[in-house]
Amino acid sequence: MQKATSTESTELSVGIHTLGCRLNQYESDGILNRFGRHSYRIVPLTDGPDIAIINTCTVTESADARNRNIIRQVLRRNPQARIFVTGCYAQTDPEKILGIPGVRAVVGNDRKSNIFEIIEGMLEEERRSDADPVSQSVHSLRTTQSPPSAQVSLSGGAIADPGRGKRAVLTDPFAYGDVFPVDHSRAYLKIQDGCDRKCSYCKIPQARGGGISRDAAEIMAHLRRMDEAGIPEIVLTGVNLGWFRENNMRFADLLERMLETVKHARIRLSSIEPSDVNERLAELSLHPRFCNYLHVPVQSGSANILRQMKRSYTPETFRMRIEKVRSINPDVFLGTDLMVGFPGETDADFEDSLKLLVDLDIAGVHAFPFSPREGTIAAVMPGRVHGTTVKERMQRVAAHKEAAMESFYRRMDGSIVEGVLEGEAKAEAKEVGSSLFMEALTGEFLRLNVPISDTTTLRRGQLVKLKLQAEGRVGWPVD
Repeated sequence: MQKATSTESTELSVGIHTLGCRLNQYESDGILNRFGRHSYRIVPLTDGPDIAIINTCTVTESADARNRNIIRQVLRRNPQARIFVTGCYAQTDPEKILGIPGVRAVVGNDRKSNIFEIIEGMLEEERRSDADPVSQSVHSLRTTQSPPSAQVSLSGGAIADPGRGKRAVLTDPFAYGDVFPVDHSRAYLKIQDGCDRKCSYCKIPQARGGGISRDAAEIMAHLRRMDEAGIPEIVLTGVNLGWFRENNMRFADLLERMLETVKHARIRLSSIEPSDVNERLAELSLHPRFCNYLHVPVQSGSANILRQMKRSYTPETFRMRIEKVRSINPDVFLGTDLMVGFPGETDADFEDSLKLLVDLDIAGVHAFPFSPREGTIAAVMPGRVHGTTVKERMQRVAAHKEAAMESFYRRMDGSIVEGVLEGEAKAEAKEVGSSLFMEALTGEFLRLNVPISDTTTLRRGQLVKLKLQAEGRVGWPVD
């Protein structure tokens, strides 16, 4: 049993708000796991914890604004909390966060895995400088807000890396230990971090540094412990999963080993780059423990725009790879990312993107408008697309997604699928003879309303067989 620190006697509470990707969610779970092992009470931010951690994202300009809004909301609700901000935005723009009065410290990605020790050390300094007796430390921490002068930045920022631009240097990116899910059913497993690409629009290398892989033996040990704990689904996370490397082992080798190892859980890929989509991955997708879902970001269907983005593929090679997957696994559900309004995007460029989505029957489209990121090539490119045009194009993509999703549900009507029960249904289902529903997520990443009763034995986190009904998007439990 790990020995608790002196903070154990303080009975402090901690809460965290996570923005952005599944990689951030994994790291938030790891941070909370660490606090929980040292006798902190884990509570929602709405409960007004003594320590509030905001784990930020910086993928778009709107994400930056949302980061700041969340910080201000937490301060308004609980002005006496100690606010610690970490994550990608904390790495790239710490000075902007320190401009918000009430933030105690900014901890970049470069030191995120050590945030528990950092916070413990800062709280201990406060206790030592407090005139009250040690027994009053909890009261002191809860009633004394840090003045702006006490704010500190513990982010090294991005460094200049010759030939590769600015990027962070992370310390111990895999030092979170055995991370288990906190207040959600599915688990995240980090196998890789960082990126060595030079996409002209992307700020992530500044926030997460160069590509680095986790030790394969450590990954497999973590996987087995989660599988033995009965976790129903394990989502593999990283900035670029396909860049996992260990000697002669590549990502597909690791994935095959993982699929052969798990006995209870199913495995999902968070996202995979087009260059890593090939015949072997398609064959692995047929494994019964593999969630029948691939998210492959295309960003644009225009050859010209992809060149300007400095992506490593063309619309033709993207099409070829997706068609190869479909020839081997015709029932796989496909998702993608699409950037709308990249500088210089013409009507013809946009039509190429939309046509690619239609031709390849890609239903799970995450579309987002171009956002200029400071320090990137695209931020200063000419040919900015008018906001009205971007909005109209976004609406057309949304219409495609709605129709394609409905078509996929109809195609799956009557089929037997596996779903993880994730709690009370968020959307109201159509009348199907029951007024109570749980929401299930299928391997295909479809959300179903599962009718339940007061006497049901179904529980959150359970992996169940369901008969899919397209009408009402219902999943009927199968005995």
